Amino acid sequence: MKKKLISIILATALLLSAAGCGGNTSGAEVPENSITESENASAPKETEQEKKEEGDSGTEAVKITLMTRYGDDTDVNAATFRKAVASFAQEHPEILVEDLSITDETQYNNMFKTYMATDDVPTIFMTYGGGNLQSYVENGIAVDLGAYLEADPEWHDSFNKTMFSMLTFDGVEGIYGIPYAAYVDSLFVNKALFEEHKIKVPATIEELEEACEAFLAEGITPLPVGDKSTFRGGHLFTLLMAKRTGEDLVKKLASGEVSYDCDEVRDVLTTMKSWAEKGYLGNSITTLDGEGEAQLFLTGQSPMIYRNASFISRIVNEMEDNSKVMEMNFPSYEAYPQYADMWHGGSSDAFSVAASASKEQKEAAVALLKYVTRMEYMVERNELSYGAFVCVLNDLPDMEDQPSVTNDLKTNLADAAGMITEPAEYDTVSGLENDTRTAIQAMWAGESVDTTIQTIIEARR
Repeated sequence: MKKKLISIILATALLLSAAGCGGNTSGAEVPENSITESENASAPKETEQEKKEEGDSGTEAVKITLMTRYGDDTDVNAATFRKAVASFAQEHPEILVEDLSITDETQYNNMFKTYMATDDVPTIFMTYGGGNLQSYVENGIAVDLGAYLEADPEWHDSFNKTMFSMLTFDGVEGIYGIPYAAYVDSLFVNKALFEEHKIKVPATIEELEEACEAFLAEGITPLPVGDKSTFRGGHLFTLLMAKRTGEDLVKKLASGEVSYDCDEVRDVLTTMKSWAEKGYLGNSITTLDGEGEAQLFLTGQSPMIYRNASFISRIVNEMEDNSKVMEMNFPSYEAYPQYADMWHGGSSDAFSVAASASKEQKEAAVALLKYVTRMEYMVERNELSYGAFVCVLNDLPDMEDQPSVTNDLKTNLADAAGMITEPAEYDTVSGLENDTRTAIQAMWAGESVDTTIQTIIEARR
């Protein structure tokens, strides 16, 4: 029986854009010392920092470090997270939280490598799961959080179980991260353009190709792709792999059990190259950026776009008439109906805890993670973003005046059978994701499918 993901609900937008700023985020104050100045005139006065480092009882506070890419308060994800951390610190003066967050992803990755090299891993650190996290687990950097989740069944059961898929590993016991944010790619369709040109909205890959031919005949680019930064090609590859193979083959590619030189990968890459050559994806794939691609859809110049659910917030805020925009699961192959309800998506931002932390630090870290994953903060993110993000928790209530496109996504996700992320993310080979994306970009620029496959194979070696 098809596994239902009814519990996946929408929450906030702007998935991979979060950041952080340095400094102590605890904000905690301790009561004034009961001894008056006159009674203790000769004793040196405590600094505010020293007061914070002493709990209410006067004992030393547990110090934990927090490293994320959440810091920009203009970002919905980050603002809500930082608000939760500040509130936690106020309620728990016995825990001192030091924020080590970095805004830029490259800077974040480089600094985290430095921390690992110096055996000074932050108590809590952000991860995307998958192969990188697995390497942290194998090298004793991340601790198993399964026991903490089992000890609090209410907390454990509050999460949609699919969100743990990139935080657990075959042959490795335990759960190595707490999901905080999720993502899903789907197809957004401007029904007005389909109706105007009397073209059928596609339900299958074959119907999608027919629709693309029909729009091209009208002088309209049907599904523009801006792959200047390479990630759009990686996302389309994953969407089609989800519809062609499901998750099983993706994991076998990562383990080396199956080579990338296989029929499934070849079929998907051949389809992508064909779409590029026929003009379905536009004539400037490798020079157009993601924003340019987005504007073509938002201004009504193109009828379709595949995007993260976070794109809903832009549809609601920027399109003159968004009532004619619908969200749908990306079309499936007629020959592979068993994968029709597979999606490109999963847990994106998660938090792991350093294995090197003390028992007290681990317990403090878990307490903070429980706090920031409360339903109240997920509801707040949902309202701020028009429901444009997939929530990691079950049973998120609908917001008032929920947009129709958000309703579409919620309804469609209820039938999801599973999710996969980019195949390279399951692999522990460093840099494979970027190498795969670059190879796909080169394919669109003229390289053959065979060369593309061999490039990926060599990168994996």
